[in-house]
Amino acid sequence: MPYGTLADLESAFPVGGMTMDQQFDPQKLPVPRTLRFEGMAEKVLYVARPGLRALPSGTLTVCAFAGLQIWTLTILLWAIWWPKPLGFADYVFSISATSILFGLVAGVMWLLLRKYPGFALAIARAPFISLTVTDRRVVWTLPWQAAPLMEIGRDRVVAGLLGVTDDKGHGSAALVLIPGDPSADIDGNIHFDRLPNVARFIAAFA
Repeated sequence: MPYGTLADLESAFPVGGMTMDQQFDPQKLPVPRTLRFEGMAEKVLYVARPGLRALPSGTLTVCAFAGLQIWTLTILLWAIWWPKPLGFADYVFSISATSILFGLVAGVMWLLLRKYPGFALAIARAPFISLTVTDRRVVWTLPWQAAPLMEIGRDRVVAGLLGVTDDKGHGSAALVLIPGDPSADIDGNIHFDRLPNVARFIAAFA
């Protein structure tokens, strides 16, 4: 007696009223729950654009020191060019002295930038940095740059610590990261100075 083909068996003994191909159609299987979760939009919990408050601590001191140096340079230039040079020798002296002064200033700036290459860049872009906290990550971005400056997943954040605040709600805070996180400082934290509505920032990590 011939056994027949698989199609003959399916048609003769359907399972639950369906053939095997109909029962195990991949397109009719339920969508995995993980795919539905990944399709959900992030929930933004906090956004801050501190502006000038984002400048690192001590920036005003550095600017004051630089202002004194500029004032001293201005006095020296005034002494060199006043009264106005009258002859060729006076012009040679004034131009030579001015060139030496500007050369010294440029040399000092070059040495500082070479020793601290990221300091000037950090000060220049600090007022434009935007800090965003969502239910999945913490992101630092710049308006003219598509890729974020830095991004930390919420699973790397242990807790948020509130610092001193003023009457307007601006204050300092810190994020405690997991041990050994490469983005943390020597104490395992990331510090923030003069954040607006800092209490809401901490509440985003509750």
